[in-house]
Amino acid sequence: MLFFVTPTGGGEPTAPTIGTATAGNASATVAFTASTYIGKGTITYTATSSPSSLTGTGTSPITVSGLSNGTSYTFTVVGTTNYGVSSDASAASNSVTPAVPPVVPPVVPPVVPPVTPPVVAPVVPPVVPPVVPPVVPPVVPPVVPPVVPPVVPPCGTCNCSNSGVKCYPGAGNCFVVQCYCAISGASCGSYCDGPGC
Repeated sequence: MLFFVTPTGGGEPTAPTIGTATAGNASATVAFTASTYIGKGTITYTATSSPSSLTGTGTSPITVSGLSNGTSYTFTVVGTTNYGVSSDASAASNSVTPAVPPVVPPVVPPVVPPVTPPVVAPVVPPVVPPVVPPVVPPVVPPVVPPVVPPVVPPCGTCNCSNSGVKCYPGAGNCFVVQCYCAISGASCGSYCDGPGC
């Protein structure tokens, strides 16, 4: 029995399993499942576009740049070991069309004017003057001096004499009789007397 052994130390990897391709701006990302590989080497994966055969390398997902916006593309992925052994190409991916992303205007929050609280004037209580009771002066009864009867000097004997003055014109012999106190000399009366009265 004959055995064929590759001089590289590793077999051929299986074809990667294609995943989903996603369009970007002049680019696309290609997801896939890695190959099954029995060997000591490592595998580098390359995604190739159709049309244009533009490529990108790396692990899943691979980005392929330089695409034309508006053109439809599909992609296949090939795994290559570090010994130079390549897998079969994967099945073609879904078709994607790169495009410039729409310009989304920034969301400008509405300008909300600041809420200015109303100016409330302080409540000033009215100034109430103190109630001052009227000053009522005390009722002072008038000072009534005692009634002092005049000091009448004693009269003594009331001496009467004809004054020679007629009691009335044409009275004839009717004369006024004047009387005076013997002690004080004050008048103590008068009367008319005479034969003509």
